[in-house]
Amino acid sequence: MNKKPKAVRLGIDFGTTRTVVAAVENGNYPICTFSIADEVKEYIPTLAAVEKGRLFFGWEAARRLQDSEVYVLRSLKRLIGRARPDDPIEIAPDFSLPALELVSLFLGHVREMILRHSPLNLPKARPLEILAAVPANAGSNQRYLTLEAFRRAGFRVRGLLNEPSAAAVEFVHRYLKDLGPKSPKKYLVVYDLGGGTFDTSVVGFACNRFDVIAHRGISRLGGDDFDQVILEKALEEIDLRREELPPGAETQLLEECRERKEGLKPNTQKMLLDLALAEEVERSVILGTKEIYERCGPLIERSLNTVQQVMNDLQQFAIDPEDGQNFAAVYLVGGSVAFPPVSRRLRELFARKVRISPYPQAATAIGLAVAADPQARVRIRETVSRYFGLWREREEGKEKVFDPIFFQDRDLGSEGSAKEVVRSYRPAHNIGHLRFLECSALSAEGEPRGDLFVWDDVYFPYDPRLRQEPDLARVPLEKNPTLAAQQIRETYTYDRKGIIHLVIDNLTSGYRKEYAFGLQKR
Repeated sequence: MNKKPKAVRLGIDFGTTRTVVAAVENGNYPICTFSIADEVKEYIPTLAAVEKGRLFFGWEAARRLQDSEVYVLRSLKRLIGRARPDDPIEIAPDFSLPALELVSLFLGHVREMILRHSPLNLPKARPLEILAAVPANAGSNQRYLTLEAFRRAGFRVRGLLNEPSAAAVEFVHRYLKDLGPKSPKKYLVVYDLGGGTFDTSVVGFACNRFDVIAHRGISRLGGDDFDQVILEKALEEIDLRREELPPGAETQLLEECRERKEGLKPNTQKMLLDLALAEEVERSVILGTKEIYERCGPLIERSLNTVQQVMNDLQQFAIDPEDGQNFAAVYLVGGSVAFPPVSRRLRELFARKVRISPYPQAATAIGLAVAADPQARVRIRETVSRYFGLWREREEGKEKVFDPIFFQDRDLGSEGSAKEVVRSYRPAHNIGHLRFLECSALSAEGEPRGDLFVWDDVYFPYDPRLRQEPDLARVPLEKNPTLAAQQIRETYTYDRKGIIHLVIDNLTSGYRKEYAFGLQKR
């Protein structure tokens, strides 16, 4: 009898700038390296490039950065943060792909790199079983797109964690491995500043159990924004506007800014940028780091204000953030925490409680690998990551009001079990036109605020005669008092991966439609 080949377990952090892989190997969780042109690399650049109609990814794309005839797309993960699966992503003029297809192809490249260029030396028949991660602030579309892309790329996906939760697992594994139930250390604040997003979470822990207590995030704040500030200052120095750069040059120069930024040390006072990388630019510039840091200051303060907000949220959970015994650390992870003014400012606020991961760019991947290891017996309970709801008309002639279905930071139950909410009503119109959105905050009046993610509109035929109508968006909306005889039920499920599903039933006439992320399933 042939045994099924044993799965290889991995943690994969699909990042804005880098994609990092960590393996599960007999209680150890090494970062997966890749042999590229006689060099050993610890990550795969999250880049895509088009050269003469051919698509390249990772290091193959990076090698083409300086070719003026090649178009390179950076920060793919940030681009899909607000994309629907079918939204086109332009890589070059007259060359675009749907977001889901592009991410699937990139992750397929990652899989081939693991199989062909890593020391794991795996036969293709051996399945790759992974835990993946998304920003805690990610919307339902991004979660679905990430999961589905990993599946299409050939990975067996065991689950999806929020990135700060994975970093908390890595922290406890590294520093508090022998943590017992009587330990005074009870919770950790994760400060996760990557290339494209910022997240902060408060995570409680005891033994191998992790409970996400509260979190907040900013969907578009990260190292990419620091790169933009540096490039803007460099172009000012040579009196050149962005619009005057040749096609593709901006991507090349932003990558140059990123590399120089990542080489900065706390005592560095000057940085040299080689602007001659781009055609029509003939010289390099030297920039003072003091002015760069000052210009980036407001961005850093936005992240710190978000940390303060999440710390203030702790009071409703009877946690005192001033209690130094229970408060383990403010743990800095993500590729951008090495930017000197970030850690400097955090130390001004939290002094000795600040601890930078020794592998800030890989902490999430390592934490995912630990959580993927059955021997580690890690249990994680996440919370609802965002507010989710829809606009409804409460009374005839009145303004529409927002009906929140799921509330941020609400407990998902034991070990992240699915959460379900039901709405029942009798319709007044022939068609239900439901306008859903996710948001990061609600005003005092209960209206959506902060980062907004809008779903595709959902149409449901309240009138049974329209149940086979292929395009309800084209049918005029009409009042029909007789439809009050129909009983409608909406069932919303927030699953363990943070993805929202909707089923609408006409209980009277006996038909239903299912949706996910605003896209009709059947």
